[in-house]
Amino acid sequence: MDAGLGLSQSLRTEQNLSPQMLQSLALLPMPILELKAHIQAEIEANPALEIPDSEFALTQEGPSDERTLDDRMDDADSSDYEDMSYSSDFYSDSYSDPEASDRKQMMIENSSAPSQTLKEHLEEQLGETDVPDNIRTLCEALISNLDQNGFFILPLEELMEKLSPSKEDLQKALSVVQGFDPAGVCVKDFRESLILQAKALGLADEDLANFSEMVNNHLERLKAGKFREVASDLRIPEEDVQTLFTILKSLTPYPGQNFSSDMLSTVEPDFSIRNRNGHLVLELNRGDIPDLEISPDFESLADDLKGPEAREASAYIRDHVRQAKTLITQVNLRFQTLYKAAVAIMDYQSDFFFKGPRYLKTMTLKDIAEVIGVHETTMSRLAQSKWVDTDWGLFQLKYFFSQGVANTSGDQNSVSRNVVKDMIAEIVAENGSLSDQKISDLLLSRGIKCARRTVGKYRSELNIDSSYTR
Repeated sequence: MDAGLGLSQSLRTEQNLSPQMLQSLALLPMPILELKAHIQAEIEANPALEIPDSEFALTQEGPSDERTLDDRMDDADSSDYEDMSYSSDFYSDSYSDPEASDRKQMMIENSSAPSQTLKEHLEEQLGETDVPDNIRTLCEALISNLDQNGFFILPLEELMEKLSPSKEDLQKALSVVQGFDPAGVCVKDFRESLILQAKALGLADEDLANFSEMVNNHLERLKAGKFREVASDLRIPEEDVQTLFTILKSLTPYPGQNFSSDMLSTVEPDFSIRNRNGHLVLELNRGDIPDLEISPDFESLADDLKGPEAREASAYIRDHVRQAKTLITQVNLRFQTLYKAAVAIMDYQSDFFFKGPRYLKTMTLKDIAEVIGVHETTMSRLAQSKWVDTDWGLFQLKYFFSQGVANTSGDQNSVSRNVVKDMIAEIVAENGSLSDQKISDLLLSRGIKCARRTVGKYRSELNIDSSYTR
């Protein structure tokens, strides 16, 4: 057979996330402080964005009323998260008229400068990495799907449903992001992170296999100092176990927490729900984020131009105006979706807001997603990194979502597992070093059926040591 060059045709279907869709998915999980910083950066970069005088005065004096908020959100539809698919290029050039520039500068000066977030740190490294466009798109999707610890927000399978990449391309993208600093990000949980960090240290294959086994199955015994038992199970010398444990202690289980420490140390609730004279009142927090509009002066810049410059200037202006309109729509869409979800949660968990945490009901992401008309994965993104101010304190939004634990009446969905965790913490605080079985018995006496192994799981999630260690 002769070897040579030739042409061939093949037909295949691909679905790619546009830059707008990626930005939309990135805006949704942002807490209010991070969103504020993102909008600040967009105002600096895009000359088509302008802060109206009236809106800027409003943000200086205080938040707008609920009617105005609803009016602003009428132009956006939550379903846009499900079918947004247009695309355009992004530019970083800047031009603005003097008055718009002054308004932008005033907003920038009134916003604190944030430190670099994990997402920004990873995107910066991606921008300096030479990879094919299809791999870059996958890397951007992976980075947008990381929480503040550096772990996946959505399971990898769900995230890749719309992109449908080949296993080879996905593995390449994972390798690229996992190779960035800090080591140990772009994984499922802290166990995978520790193993990835150990791999980056250059452990031999056999040592890495033993290290992985220790992390996955023997952390409790290592914490209790039972090195001999672990060595016996792994069939390696006890000295090797101690050496690997020393390496383990040098690693960080949450590598993303070293970034944006000023944001993480300051919590600003995204909305509040409070009991006012027997009625629940919901207030959405826009911080000092003003409404944005398209600058009419910028749009008209190319009107008097002729010749080759006019075509180039018109293209430049159209691109920036399109980007500005997209940002305005996405910001309003984020607030609208959050507002709808907050109303649904307030109705669903009214007993909690009236009576306290012990009255928290079981509630899933699917329950609220169906009420507000979005996909469950959209609701999952929305629940990340958000805080709720209540009469009972500040709570993360995801605190309200939990599966049920059966009670003595046999109703599987009557008691939230978060309530059970609170009960376990209370029992341990009151009674000291009780075994998991005794905690299970005490829960049963309070009407909660919770098996010993389940108690052990919840206790570990609460970072409470076993009775032996205690």
